[in-house]
Amino acid sequence: GSEHAPEDPNGFLQASACCKHYVANEMESTTQLDGESWDRQHYDAAVTQRDLVDSYMVPFQACVEKGRVSGLMCSYNAVNGVPSCANDWLLQTVARDAWGFDGYITSDCDADQNVYDSHHYTDTPEEAVKVVLEAGTDIDCQSFVGDHGQAALDQGLIDEALIDERLVNLFKVRLRLGHFDLSFDPSNPSGPLDTIPSDAVCSDAHVASSLEGLIQSATLYKNDKATLPLKTSLANVLVTGPTANISQATSSYYGPGDVCGNAFPGVVDAAGDGGAIQTTYVPGVPDV
Repeated sequence: GSEHAPEDPNGFLQASACCKHYVANEMESTTQLDGESWDRQHYDAAVTQRDLVDSYMVPFQACVEKGRVSGLMCSYNAVNGVPSCANDWLLQTVARDAWGFDGYITSDCDADQNVYDSHHYTDTPEEAVKVVLEAGTDIDCQSFVGDHGQAALDQGLIDEALIDERLVNLFKVRLRLGHFDLSFDPSNPSGPLDTIPSDAVCSDAHVASSLEGLIQSATLYKNDKATLPLKTSLANVLVTGPTANISQATSSYYGPGDVCGNAFPGVVDAAGDGGAIQTTYVPGVPDV
C-alpha cells in the first residue's frame, strides 16, 4: 500500500512504512564444513565501496528518494567493521544527508545490544548506547538503550540534547500520522484515519486488493511442459513445500494472527481455485 493518500491534501501518513534491513544483511546463518558457524548477529559484511553503493544500497535509496518512506531499519550485521546501527556514515551521511531521508531509524530487534555483546564494538553497554544514538538510531527495538541509557547519561557519555535529537525524529513521524490531532469524539473525528471505520479493513474490496498484490508480486521461474495455468478439469492437486502456506504461518509476526477470518491467500488457495479443485497440503520438509 501507499504511505500517502492522494486524496488527503494535508499529507498525513496512512501508515509508517519501514524499509529493512539496512544494509548488506545477506546471511541468516551458516555452518562451514570445518564446523565454523556464523549468523547475522555476528557477521561482518566485507563489501567494497563500489558494490555497496552500486548494488546493496540501491533499493534503500529508491525507498527514500522515490518512495519517500518514513522509516528505515538498521541491520544486525556489521559493514566493513562497523555495526550497521552504530554506523554514522550509513545512517547520517548517506541516508539523511545524501538521500534526504526525513523519518525515524529503528534497530532490528536487539541489534543495539549486539553492538556490545555480539560485535564487541564497545567495551561497555553504556558506550554502545552512545555510539548507536550518535550514529542516528532513533529507536531501540527491545530494551537495551532503556536499560543502560540512564547510566550512559550519568557517566556523561550522552546528554539530553542527543536524546532530544532522537525523539524529534520519532515525534515528527507521529505528527504526520495524526496521532496528536484526535478529538476523542467519535461523532466528530479529526484525524484522516479516524474517518475510516474498522470494518473497512476486511471489506471485500480490500481483501481482493490484498490478493491482487500477492498475484502481482509472484515470479514464475519456469513452467515445464506448460503445467500452469492448471487445467480446470483437474480434481485433486497436491501442494508441497514448507513455504506453500507461509502467509498464514507468519501472519502473527506482523500483527494479529486471525485478521479477516484467517483469510490469508497463498499457493494452497490459488491451487484450489476458490474451492473448485480439491487440494492436499503437505509441508514435505520442516523448514528451509
